[in-house]
Amino acid sequence: SLRPDGRIANVQVRIGTTTVMASDSSAAYPPMPASYYLYVEDADASMARALAHGATLEMPVGDMPYGDRQGGVRDPAGNLWWISQRTVHAPYE
Repeated sequence: SLRPDGRIANVQVRIGTTTVMASDSSAAYPPMPASYYLYVEDADASMARALAHGATLEMPVGDMPYGDRQGGVRDPAGNLWWISQRTVHAPYE
């Protein structure tokens, strides 16, 4: 997708049944080792496991207006993980 100034905000590549998205940095999310958007069956349980294994909370799991149940953590290396569970079976708008 593009930003209002025409620069690339992010790109998505589908590999088999997996979609990989790469995004440009922003003031809120400066350059970092990596940022991942991971779809799981149960966002709450996955978040609990991540926190139990050393991740730090970025954003608690909650229902998002775009149909995901999502939260975020940072791993000990500084990578950002968005843990998401799709709650509606419809395309993003």
